[in-house]
Amino acid sequence: MALEAGGATSVKRLIWIAVLLSAVALALRCSTFGNPNLGVDEQFYLLVGQRMHGGALPYVDVWDRKPLGLFLLYWLFAFFPDPVLAYQWGAAAFAAATAWVICRLLLDCTRPQGALLGGLAYLVLLGPFNGFGGQAPVFYNLLIATAALLVWRGAMQLHSGRAISRIDVAMSLCGLAIAVKPTAIFESAFLGLWCAAALWRDGRRMTMIAPILRWMLLGAIPTIAIGAVYMVIGHGNEWWHAMVTSSLTKQVRPPEQLSFLSYALAVRIGPVALLSLWGLVGIRSERPLLAFLAGWLLAATAGLLALLSFFAHYALPLLVPLSVAAGLAFARGGAGRIGFAAFIAVYALWYDFTDFNLSRQARQEMAQLSQLAQAHDGGGGMLVFDGPSWLYAMTGKRFLSPLVFPQHLNSEIERNVSHLDTDREIDRILARRPGVVVMALRPRNEPVNRYATDRVRAYIAGHCRRVGAVTLHERGDEAPIGVFGDCR
Repeated sequence: MALEAGGATSVKRLIWIAVLLSAVALALRCSTFGNPNLGVDEQFYLLVGQRMHGGALPYVDVWDRKPLGLFLLYWLFAFFPDPVLAYQWGAAAFAAATAWVICRLLLDCTRPQGALLGGLAYLVLLGPFNGFGGQAPVFYNLLIATAALLVWRGAMQLHSGRAISRIDVAMSLCGLAIAVKPTAIFESAFLGLWCAAALWRDGRRMTMIAPILRWMLLGAIPTIAIGAVYMVIGHGNEWWHAMVTSSLTKQVRPPEQLSFLSYALAVRIGPVALLSLWGLVGIRSERPLLAFLAGWLLAATAGLLALLSFFAHYALPLLVPLSVAAGLAFARGGAGRIGFAAFIAVYALWYDFTDFNLSRQARQEMAQLSQLAQAHDGGGGMLVFDGPSWLYAMTGKRFLSPLVFPQHLNSEIERNVSHLDTDREIDRILARRPGVVVMALRPRNEPVNRYATDRVRAYIAGHCRRVGAVTLHERGDEAPIGVFGDCR
């Protein structure tokens, strides 16, 4: 298929496209709005953002390996009266904006039909890959997509000062993306290398060092600035451990788990990958665009493989280049429309956007857990050992340890990943005699940290009584969560 751009697009049409994409994003996500237990990760990010308003310092008072940029984003959401709704509406806005950027990129290189359907495809894909809430890529995908658009438009005209400034903005956006999720460095590196190669082809081999160094600096500034602040306030070691050491020391999941997760992810990503291949085959004569999209896909894939695990949401960064490539296939007239209809039918099997009951259940169940925990705290505070971390926000209970995210205590994979010894930390927590313990009646995360689990069970048996249990419903799963209170 010969490359056929959509030509100049009026501002009015772009506005209508933005309105349409926003409406679709809201329609696909509205059933999740107000769900305080939408995802274990994002409720923790929001909890950290909320406690930052009270002076909590990430990596010191509450530990995680995510960069500060993500927590600052949730800190902003925590300003709103209903922070849960705020982050979910914010995530919907970011998703719609990312789809719009995908559409803009496709308008540069294919027909309007393919551009619009490519943007819509991104919104449809988010749900099946557990991007219906506020996972980190839902936010930083916008930064990477915008950077890619600027690079694609500017790299071929690097001889002009305007193009240079575009690339500067693109690399700054990449730096912000890395400050939200470090694996964005793979896509950022690809975009930087693409620009460096353009300088080389332009014959600027003697003068290319300065702009390349500037781009590297722009990409690194946010992370360097955050690290410098932590060093100045005396917590540089904690920050370095969270950002670097913890990722290098985290255990790999057992082979049988990796096999299952990788197979499940391959099945889920297969249909859109085939559509993307169809789109790329159609532009095989358009070497620059083919090389750009193939390189982008490889960079995003490298970011996925670097995580050494294959949960569905880890593939969210791949959805942007996949949607662009699929948009090229959707541009093929009637065949493209049929392909898009088949795409919708397939991915509807993984995500039901009409299930409003789940959010209603979650609100009720979380309220019940909160009431039980508040009514039966023996006075020593609350330990959420295996349960929803947002309970700390709902109850207003203080943290008994920087290891607030339950998996940092109950998972063998996360054992001793932080700068704290996990076994010693669980002993220290229990020595403080928590008044109420929230713990799933059966482990939700395998393999478990056997020492920590046994110690908590022994504490419950010797000091607490079971005051209730609530079956917590999540998308595709449910788990009975026990509340053990009146601990003495």
